[in-house]
Amino acid sequence: MPNYRYQCIKCEHDFQKLFSSHKKAAEELECPECGAAARRVFTVPNISTQRNSIDKKFADDPPEYREMHYHEKRGEWDKAAKAAEGVSDFAKRKFEQKARNNEEKKDKDN
Repeated sequence: MPNYRYQCIKCEHDFQKLFSSHKKAAEELECPECGAAARRVFTVPNISTQRNSIDKKFADDPPEYREMHYHEKRGEWDKAAKAAEGVSDFAKRKFEQKARNNEEKKDKDN
């Protein structure tokens, strides 16, 4: 069932109201605090998506590894190397080498 957020136009009280369907959701309601009109506030829907196996694996990583792996996955080698500082000297060297290789490839292409 959809849960909608409302805000009073007079006292600015925020509240939520549950409806049995989105078709029954009112654009305006009475504020439970002061009785004035309250308008529906549009918010981003809470959509749950299935994670792929790589994301699940990263979710189990300690926080200091998550940033490193995030940038690694995106091919942001300089950022991955910076995130690896103090976490893994091996990974830092690997990311720095990939960043150098990437720069050399860009220079060749230009």
